[in-house]
Amino acid sequence: MYNGCLRRGVFPKRWKTAKLIPIVKPGKENSDEFSKFRPISLLNTGGKVLEKLLINRINHHVFTHDIMNKNQYGFTPQRSTTDAAMPVKGIVEEGLAAGEIMVLISLDIKGAFDAAWWPSILNGLKAYNCPKTFIIYLKGTLAKDQQSFHLTMPVNREQSPTGLQGSCCGPGYWNIL
Repeated sequence: MYNGCLRRGVFPKRWKTAKLIPIVKPGKENSDEFSKFRPISLLNTGGKVLEKLLINRINHHVFTHDIMNKNQYGFTPQRSTTDAAMPVKGIVEEGLAAGEIMVLISLDIKGAFDAAWWPSILNGLKAYNCPKTFIIYLKGTLAKDQQSFHLTMPVNREQSPTGLQGSCCGPGYWNIL
């Protein structure tokens, strides 16, 4: 069944429905701001399995063909924060030993994946010569998702494709982007 979904680029609509539960962030209980909530999407198990199969296939293609940039550490198997920090440490130590002034800038872009441009991800898959079935499948998943909000009563709404919290594919798509 899963292979058929991947081959045909089909993501069953029933599996696209996410149950969104707003969880109050610690220390923000008394805030009136909407940002006090962390939206947790409970995705359908069948859909999560299908996503996991796809992202494993994409990652296998990308890593066996040595396509990913060597400086990519985030969301990369067998690579950690320490692996990313050690080259920076070496550069800083060399600079300080040479009497140079060192400046380090770090960015954390809030909601970056929510604004990811899907055509760029599709183009990235094409540029990496990923099998066409991956691209067909991703196009099939880009149709609007359904979310069910549970506050005092359930409210359903369509959502444009984004990296839902809990999605197995989000980090892999971010690396492609």
